[in-house]
Amino acid sequence: MLSTVAWSLAALALVLGVYYLIPNVYHAFASPDPMQSHFKHAIAFFAVAVVLFVGGRFARNSQGAGAG
Repeated sequence: MLSTVAWSLAALALVLGVYYLIPNVYHAFASPDPMQSHFKHAIAFFAVAVVLFVGGRFARNSQGAGAG
């Protein structure tokens, strides 16, 4: 269950990372020009996605370890 939540949040973070790379689209919480690509935001979301994927993998392993 926890791994599914982590992987879902990781997928959302990946989508947001790609969203912040698209130019000429309004990007919330971005300044000074919200219409430009924001590489730092994208890298941050990609890093969060990686952490969540790894965390989801470890959560899945820990759930299976107590069952047997």
